[in-house]
Amino acid sequence: MKKHIHGWQIYLAITFILLGIMISTQIQTQNRLMSDLSLQSTSDLSIMLKNLTDKRWQLSEEIEEAENNLIHSQDDYKDDSELMSRIDSELERLQLINGTIEAVGSGISITVQGNLLSSDLVLLINELWAASAEAVTINDFRVTPTSGIGYIETLDKTYLTCDGNVLHEPITIKAIGNGPILEKSLTMPGGIADNLSLYQIYLHMELQEEMQLEALPTQPQLRYGKIPDKE
Repeated sequence: MKKHIHGWQIYLAITFILLGIMISTQIQTQNRLMSDLSLQSTSDLSIMLKNLTDKRWQLSEEIEEAENNLIHSQDDYKDDSELMSRIDSELERLQLINGTIEAVGSGISITVQGNLLSSDLVLLINELWAASAEAVTINDFRVTPTSGIGYIETLDKTYLTCDGNVLHEPITIKAIGNGPILEKSLTMPGGIADNLSLYQIYLHMELQEEMQLEALPTQPQLRYGKIPDKE
């Protein structure tokens, strides 16, 4: 007898694929960042490693929660249409985190005046994630869990890069989220804005009612990660 495949089963399989991609790329991301920033001091690298690890665990917990919700949701809904609506919502949220769809919403725009180090840029981005930013760009390049911040050298200058893209000055960071909370996370006494000002690096912030952050031009391709077999 031919087994009928429900629509929600297809959506569930797609969701697990996305979950597997996000989990398997975390270790690769951390290794890439550490390699790109090999010229930094031991203390800087220690701070960056802690922040990256914290963000990785935070995302992993969100992924695990989403996966558990999806696994158990088929018992909570009476028909396929209601279940697929829930799965569509979860897929959209994961795509937003992965940067595979554009993001629109209110938030904050930050223009940097001064010479940032890669470690400064990583700390800035992690501070925004910690303050519950939902999508971030640097000079309009989307930042995701797979992004890497590094350097590229030319004959006359060394440039910061995001995923290999050269970041020309001025560097502008945009983050969608609760604008006032994002601003406060950067400007609290003794926080990152105060620390950067000691090195003549200043953050000019502007709250915005609506911003549009572009999606990644292509989906990151994984060579080694895969979803483990389910027993």
